[in-house]
Amino acid sequence: MTTVRVSGSMLRFTDYESVLTVEGGTLRAALDHVIAAHPAMAEVLYGRDGALRRTFRVCLNGEVLGKDPLDTPIGPADHVDLLLAISGG
Repeated sequence: MTTVRVSGSMLRFTDYESVLTVEGGTLRAALDHVIAAHPAMAEVLYGRDGALRRTFRVCLNGEVLGKDPLDTPIGPADHVDLLLAISGG
């Protein structure tokens, strides 16, 4: 089972569970399991076009994934971190 870690302001959408254990062969499948357990995460993670919102960064085993990471393969020993991107000017 893959571990998905959530932190910060996103915790309120997971009932303050910071570590979620899910199944999934891809990042998309893992996030679908997160959303099945915590439906409010759908509007937080995805935009109207169904793509991951640009306000998020996704790390797989500590490595930041690129712009369109949803089809990235993941395995049972992997851990995913969902991070809010910080921007400023």
